[in-house]
Amino acid sequence: FRVFLSALPQQVVPVPILQNSIKLTNEPPSGLKANMLRAYLTFNNDLWDSSSKQSELKSIVFALCFFHSVVCERRKFGPIGWNRAYPFNQGDLTVCI
Repeated sequence: FRVFLSALPQQVVPVPILQNSIKLTNEPPSGLKANMLRAYLTFNNDLWDSSSKQSELKSIVFALCFFHSVVCERRKFGPIGWNRAYPFNQGDLTVCI
């Protein structure tokens, strides 16, 4: 018997089922290059085609993806260099555009 369960908290799923199940996670890639690639892949061709100033848009998207990748990498070091912990994720990147 196989079942797919979401990681969202639900009160209908009994705790023993969750404890005995196999858990899978989707971790962000390690390294700046892998983070940059993952950030670029979140944007589809509609973004590029809808812009009248594509060269400026590419520069802005590159800067946002670079900033996003650096923040994701810095998160691994914990409080070193950061005053507060902020869960920066893919949603924050897509909202910027």
